[in-house]
Amino acid sequence: MDVPASLLDFSLVQGGPSIRFGRQRHGARPRHASLFRRLLALTLVSWLPLLALSLLEGVPSVPRAFLADATVHVQLWVSLPMLVVAERYVDLSLAAAVRQFVVSEVIDARHLAAYEDIALGVGRVRSRPSIEAGLLLASFALSLVSLPAPSTSGWLHAEPRGPLTLAGAWYLAVSLPLVRFLLLRWLWRGLLWAVFLFKVSRLKLALVPTHPDAAGGLGFLGTCQASFSPIVFAIAATLTAQRLRHVPTGDLTGLALHLLIFAILCLMVLFAPLLPFCRQLLVAKRHGDHAFSALAAWHSRRFEHRWFHRKEVPGQQPLGAPDFSSLADLGTSFATARAMRWFPVNPRAALAILCGAMAPLVPVLFIDRRLMDVLVALGKTLI
Repeated sequence: MDVPASLLDFSLVQGGPSIRFGRQRHGARPRHASLFRRLLALTLVSWLPLLALSLLEGVPSVPRAFLADATVHVQLWVSLPMLVVAERYVDLSLAAAVRQFVVSEVIDARHLAAYEDIALGVGRVRSRPSIEAGLLLASFALSLVSLPAPSTSGWLHAEPRGPLTLAGAWYLAVSLPLVRFLLLRWLWRGLLWAVFLFKVSRLKLALVPTHPDAAGGLGFLGTCQASFSPIVFAIAATLTAQRLRHVPTGDLTGLALHLLIFAILCLMVLFAPLLPFCRQLLVAKRHGDHAFSALAAWHSRRFEHRWFHRKEVPGQQPLGAPDFSSLADLGTSFATARAMRWFPVNPRAALAILCGAMAPLVPVLFIDRRLMDVLVALGKTLI
């Protein structure tokens, strides 16, 4: 089935006010050049002023405390760029999934118009400027209602219980809201994608029990959800740095368990939008079981009647007879239908999310040279 033209440019990333502003500035220049400029601009706006203002403070302890604060460096040099770099990767994955519904004919031709309306509706909501404006306002508002404790970092306050330093004021007014805005925007995109999947799951889908993906033809959805793993990594990196600030570095087993709990939560959140498809998958699986069981009984009964009861076709020998190949092919199809999953997620998709959440632990373990000790202790805790 041909993909409608309106679905060829589906995107939950491209088209927002900030993206359109970037296109107006850079025109039709290559994507990688535009991405490099965006990352450079974010660095100049978020991190470089913190270094300059801490040096201008006039107190030697302020720049030393800033340079020693691993949390802010990880947040602005790892998490923030990752939230931007992941945009194209996730966007291409979601757009491919939208087309795959049509290309694989999971969406019946009778419901193609309704499917197209769902995609266009989600695209219209995503393009509303008021949404990003509200997210930006919420990002700044959070800095006013959740001020960090004076003892959290020595460069935010020149002295305990004292006023904010220039660098601290910039961090709370610009750098931190920028990170929060990018994160809130990803949460909004994830919510829109979940709404899209929910509405699609209400359509009558043409699921195939014998599909090789063992998910009736919906196996691509698990891979699609796994594409959010860079976002999981960006959040996990900041969480790791924050925990290392408050918890002694010797408690790496606790850090590993902390990240594992975070990974489990991410698995639940990212794969929960696929739950509405379970009903149709279960119906298709049961139908496939009954249909193939009846077909296999019919075929096997006639096969045995022909070959076991000496009712073979005159002049035909068992060696090379097509009946045996037909029986083997039917058995393979029956096994495939019986192995069909009621949830369209394979272990590789879950492993991608798990690796994204646990990846920040790897450099910490190598630096501390306790990789095997922590793995053994974590295994004992889980067992």
